[in-house]
Formats: sequence, C-alpha cells, structure tokens
Amino acid sequence: MRVALTKGTLLVPPTYFALSHALAMPELEWRAFTLVARITDPAITIPIDEASPRALGGPLPLRVAAQARGLGRMRRAIAAWDPDVIHQHQATWSLPAVGAARETGAPLVVTLHGGDAYPRLGRGAGAAWNAHNRARAFEGASRLLAVSRYLADVALSAGADPERLSVHYQGVDADWWTPAPNTQESREEPIVLFVGALSRLKGVDDLARACADLVGRRQHRLVLVGDGPLAPALRVRAHVSFTGRLDREGVRGWMRRARVLVLPTKPTEGRQEAAGLVLLEAQACGVPVVTYPTGGTPEMIAPGASLLTRERSPEALARSIDEALAWSEDERADRGAALTARIRGSAARNLRRRDALTPRPTGRPSARWLPRRGWPRRRAGCPGPRPW
Repeated sequence: MRVALTKGTLLVPPTYFALSHALAMPELEWRAFTLVARITDPAITIPIDEASPRALGGPLPLRVAAQARGLGRMRRAIAAWDPDVIHQHQATWSLPAVGAARETGAPLVVTLHGGDAYPRLGRGAGAAWNAHNRARAFEGASRLLAVSRYLADVALSAGADPERLSVHYQGVDADWWTPAPNTQESREEPIVLFVGALSRLKGVDDLARACADLVGRRQHRLVLVGDGPLAPALRVRAHVSFTGRLDREGVRGWMRRARVLVLPTKPTEGRQEAAGLVLLEAQACGVPVVTYPTGGTPEMIAPGASLLTRERSPEALARSIDEALAWSEDERADRGAALTARIRGSAARNLRRRDALTPRPTGRPSARWLPRRGWPRRRAGCPGPRPW
C-alpha cells in the first residue's frame, strides 16, 4: 500500500509525530509531501518531496508568499505519485492534500493535533486562512482522527462530522523509548526534566518558579530541552540548564537520566494541550511524569504511577515535584516498571494500527469512540482505543 504523508511544514526534530507511522510500518511504501522541510536527523530516510524549499528563510510575509506559491506544486506532486491513501497531519495548510484526494480519488485521512481543530486559530487574515483550510479538510476527509477525546470535542465544536470523527491516540515506539540499560542508582544530582516549546502554553514559566521554590529544600537540577519565546527570561535563573533542540536520541538520553518529567501545560489564549506525546515517551522510558489536568493530558497519564497536579499553580506543582523526588529507589523502580508495562501494551500497538489509515465509508460510524455532546462515548460492545 502506498501512503502519502502530507503536512504544511516538516521540521524533524521536533515533529517526529508526522513520520511515526512510517517509521513503525516500513513494510508499507511511504513518501512525505510538504511545502518546506528541515530534516537534521540522519536516521530519517523516508523520501520527502518539497514544493517550496526556500520558504523557511527571510521575513514572515515572504515565507508565507513562498508557501502559498507552492500549494499547487504540492498538490500536483501528491497526485502524480498516485497514492492509495493520503494522510494529512493537521488541518492547517491542508489544501494540497484535499485537492490531490479529489483529483485521484484516494481516500484522505486527516489527523488533528491541536490548534488546527479549534473554531478560531490566529488573527485577521491568518485566522481566515486557517478556517478555510480547516473547513476544506473537514469536508474532504474520509476520516478525521483526533489525538485525544478532549480534542474530539473541540473538533465537534468547530463543525466536524461526528460520523467521520475518531479518537486515535498517538502511539510510541516501545522498542525505542526504553529505560536506561544500566539500572544502578545514579550519583548525579536528581534531574527534573522538561521537553517541549519554552512557551506559556507549555507552562515552563510555572515550572521554573516551582523549581526555584524547591532549591533550598530539595536537591535537584532543572533541565529544559527545547527552545521558544520564554528562553531569554529563563536563562537568568541559576538553577536551570538548557540543551536547546535535540533529536530523539538526545531526548531519550535525557529522559533516561531524569528522575521525573514535568509538563505543566495550561490554558493559553483559548487553547489547551491536545495530548502531550512527550508524556507517553517519558513513561515508556520508565520515568514518572507530573502534569496539570489541562486538555487531553489526563488521558496520557498512567494512574497510580504518575502524578496529576489538580491545582494549576507553581506552589501546587512544587509540591508534586517534591513528592516525586522524595520517592525511594524501590518505589521509583516499581513505578517505572508499571509505566513501562503499560506503554508496551496499547500505546505501542496504537503506532501500528493500520485501521487508522483505512477510511470507512462516509455515512457510517467511523470510530470506536463516537463523539457525542460532551465527551466521546463508547459504542456498545466495542471497546475504545486507549493511550495504554
């Protein structure tokens, strides 16, 4: 089966999720189509077709104009390859995939990842452009996949057809995201790890304040993997270490060293975290996580092994981190084993679920989880997929 992976921009790292199915199912024939790509991980060998390779540099208006000129070229390239299935990641910049699906008759699967599912994303002309792409994706898709039940509700509020909308949790490669092979107790300072964009949406400002409050009473070091708008303000804090953006091997290395991973994502400008794939990756490495109950993050947590901080505040976050750092070696080992076992179950299987790439006829229920008003509910006699 030929599968065309399509996305407006393809930057790896950090957006490995767009290629995760291809990496997990090499027996299928894959090709990625995008307006512009930046691939710095040599392990990525999937063929990639760029329609506007120069659209990453220069001022924003010029970049947007270059991407717009590449829309037609990208559509024609997808159609010329004649795929059996087109899998578009994110409803934004989806017009080439929608057009190619209409031209070739290939079924179109659209995975919604977050902001692309919201009724309004951006301002002014940008908001209008995003709304146009989202509407075309919702109309043209044979199947819509939301990465959490929370995001399925958001998509419904934006006009998604419930008969074509499924919840499909992102999987993780449990053969890659594994605990450190050396299980001896580390003598280094306990590491509190954050992986993601250094932004208010990800809550890294709350994390820095929480760890600053802990400095005098609980030994630890805060390590931030990633980059973003809050980086300059965070660099002045003495207890914080920065790595910048890393490929997945570098991220895994830090996860294996971490005592706990923290993702205190919080509502920002009307948006919430759709899922938080990094939470599953850390838990697959046997590392407990601490997170706020925001958006789809509670769906990613292993009950009893990781911590959900009910109150979204630096003070409450500090208490949860302190609790995690206080666990004994035996307790951490037990929690790590429980986390790894859960991930090696359904979270690993989700990555190879071919049914996510097999659209069902329009007009029939396409989901094991069928969204209705409020949270999606299970169909009778048909258990829904879970992140575990």
